[in-house]
Amino acid sequence: MGRFLLELFKMKHYLKLLSFLYLIGAILHLLDLLDLRLIFSEMGMIWKVWIVFLLVGDTFVSVSLWRQKLYGEIAFLTIGFSQLIAYTVFRSYFGNQTELIIFHMVTISVYALLKFEWGKRILRSLKWNHF
Repeated sequence: MGRFLLELFKMKHYLKLLSFLYLIGAILHLLDLLDLRLIFSEMGMIWKVWIVFLLVGDTFVSVSLWRQKLYGEIAFLTIGFSQLIAYTVFRSYFGNQTELIIFHMVTISVYALLKFEWGKRILRSLKWNHF
């Protein structure tokens, strides 16, 4: 089991996991667009634009991360940070989105740990010598 966890947390595997998670997000936004989850037809214009932005963004992130493209990583950070900003700075408009804030903080933090040298040093200090 420990070996599996070490393999999971290699960057290429993490990007595949993120790709799958963002595919789920895109599917949820598609359901919103079709009035099968949230009622898109009754939303205000800002919410509609936000849902479409996330549908397109999550789809792009999912496909490009699956293909292991650098622009997918940039798109992942763009979509992640845009949601963090929207759900914290504009909380009065978007409501309580605590779960999404935590999700994006965790996924971006793990990405940074795996991507950057200081993150690799931290993981090595935890005896995860496979990085």
